Amino acid sequence: MHGVLYAATAVSLWGLNFVLLKLLVGVLPPHAMNTLRTLVAAAGFALLLTRERRVRIALADALAILGFGVLGNGIFQWLLMEGVLRTPAAIAAVANATNPAWLALLGYLILRERLAPIGYLGIALAAVGVALLGGGGGGGEVGVGVGMLALASLAWALYSISARTVGSRYPLFVWVGLGYIGGMVPYWLYGLPQVLALPFDKLPPWVWWGTAASGIFANVIAYLAWMRAVQILGPGKAGVWQNLAPVLGALGGYAFLGERLAPLALLGGVLVLLGVALTQRARVRG
Repeated sequence: MHGVLYAATAVSLWGLNFVLLKLLVGVLPPHAMNTLRTLVAAAGFALLLTRERRVRIALADALAILGFGVLGNGIFQWLLMEGVLRTPAAIAAVANATNPAWLALLGYLILRERLAPIGYLGIALAAVGVALLGGGGGGGEVGVGVGMLALASLAWALYSISARTVGSRYPLFVWVGLGYIGGMVPYWLYGLPQVLALPFDKLPPWVWWGTAASGIFANVIAYLAWMRAVQILGPGKAGVWQNLAPVLGALGGYAFLGERLAPLALLGGVLVLLGVALTQRARVRG
């Protein structure tokens, strides 16, 4: 039950975060906003690390944690913001839902977890759905954004696999915190010029509160909850819960942003979720 609660908490926060990100990028340059919110998250992780007992980490593991951190945090954040900038919140949330399909495939290739034949059909359907999302959302920039979000999901799936490999040898706060802080350094250097150019005195208070809330809830609480869920349930069973994120993202986009999806985009979303469901069923039961 604890694993399910962790997974549901993480994906709920991520689904609603797409709406908040769309509101924030309407006011701030995307990478400036993202640099600020991830720095808030890093401060949260640093605080948690000070409360942990000192742990000796083997050099090979430290390099692995750093490498996974760059991929699953720095590169992921760049792809995420470029994708969110180009897509409505509902489409962004559904495109990001390809993560469970990536997890299923990577779990089979890396962890040797069994994948029944129907799982490959699910992965194919999810891929077709992503293509339809890009076209149905308006093509052009939206299509590019959907592609970037799909790649972001792949980066996150690779990072999630580390919870069952190098992450299993160390306390959760230690390896997630170190991977986050170390992995985000290249991204922060990239976003720093945008931050320095911000008109700080002219920004409304809600922007600061929203940026801080996104950093703490989506990048600290949700990260830790997700990695704990993967450790308890395994990538396959935890991945099932990611189906909740696009539903919340679509509902939030409709309620707070007035977004409407074209029929082709709706069809693509249905295929993504169907493909993910088939993949997860094949992997969990296979």
